[in-house]
Amino acid sequence: MKKPTKQAMAAILDDVRSVVPKRPLTYGYSLQYARNQAARLRLLIGANDPEIDLLWLVNQRAVPVNFVPSFRLGEQSGLTTDYITGKLEMFINESEPRVRQRFSVLHETKHVLDWPDADLLHKRLGSGNAELQDKQIEQIANEFAACVLMPTMLVKRIWFRTQNVQLAATMFNVSAEAMTTRLERLGLIGEPKPRPRVYFRATGLNTPELVANIPCLSS
Repeated sequence: MKKPTKQAMAAILDDVRSVVPKRPLTYGYSLQYARNQAARLRLLIGANDPEIDLLWLVNQRAVPVNFVPSFRLGEQSGLTTDYITGKLEMFINESEPRVRQRFSVLHETKHVLDWPDADLLHKRLGSGNAELQDKQIEQIANEFAACVLMPTMLVKRIWFRTQNVQLAATMFNVSAEAMTTRLERLGLIGEPKPRPRVYFRATGLNTPELVANIPCLSS
């Protein structure tokens, strides 16, 4: 994709934002909508190959991306704020590897997407615990970045073909650590997740009678 004009970039942001309803979201719904937004973004820019080209995002000027020394970010990977210049901008740690910078740019893009309605969207996160809320917001941004860089279907297709973490990472232009985490979250490597057990919620039904009709629980 070529460098979009400010108007075109604003239209892309508005389109991707429209995926998320403007109401307080639970953590689970926030993660799901982040995945949906990631898919929408790839569709809008026509990204069909494993490695997504992010030059258009880095070069656009609607929300400028600035690469700055590590000390200016307190050794963090990135920051999104309107505090420094009075307009919303992204700041990325120029000292980190390029694969990490790619992840950080998309992580910060999720903050840009949420920015106009962040207080509303994140209101329910953390259940009153500010530290947990901040952690969940960062995890949601990580989920968005991971899904843009490593879409589920493409990851599965390449993993079944290669069965090699480093090769898969190279094909998506991500770090081996990011690819490993993605494969683990998709259940493609690592210990298998335990099978769900049966839980009951009071509904007015006769619970003993219900249990008797479940073969795995009845004697």
